[in-house]
Amino acid sequence: GTRKFFIQEAAPRNPGREGKMSDGKAEEKSSKEEVNGLDDEVKDEMITLKSKDNKTIEVNKKYAFISQVIKTSLENDSESKVLPIMGVNYDTLVHIVEYMNHHQGQEPPIVDKPLRNKKMSENVKDQWDAPFIDKIGERNRQALYDLILAANYMDIKALLHLGCAKVASLIKGQPLERIKEILDPKNEKKEDSKEGKKAEKA
Repeated sequence: GTRKFFIQEAAPRNPGREGKMSDGKAEEKSSKEEVNGLDDEVKDEMITLKSKDNKTIEVNKKYAFISQVIKTSLENDSESKVLPIMGVNYDTLVHIVEYMNHHQGQEPPIVDKPLRNKKMSENVKDQWDAPFIDKIGERNRQALYDLILAANYMDIKALLHLGCAKVASLIKGQPLERIKEILDPKNEKKEDSKEGKKAEKA
């Protein structure tokens, strides 16, 4: 009776293992086929993005695929050459195309949370991302918020997380009252006018 038990126990083990291995190989093969298929399908050509304010900007089709919204639109209509991006104004679209041109269709790793450091260069995997987002966030907070909304609208996850990480870096370690000021772009204008008056007095 014991012997019979061992035979029954052992019998399914090997087929199970083989099944798992063959499944794994099949999965690996299909994922490779998907990637290769995608590369073959996406032509190296320019497309035009049309902003909410009716201005246009060109970008390489492959690079634009970093946006899931653009990717889905072009997969549904591969012949389309002009894509309306109705939720994004031209100034923000210029920043997004700059981001696309650098990353060339390869989405970088998402910024770790919680933020390790106030310096964005310490938080990003691709060092280009730090001065890119710093330049936008420190010059004009409204532009930073517009970029975050646009990245969300266009479904560019890494850019969305990068923008949110920049906001987090601005408020990290600040008292509550200061955080309220930082998060309200209207206060930015008040601060600028105060600085202007100081300069005039001097």
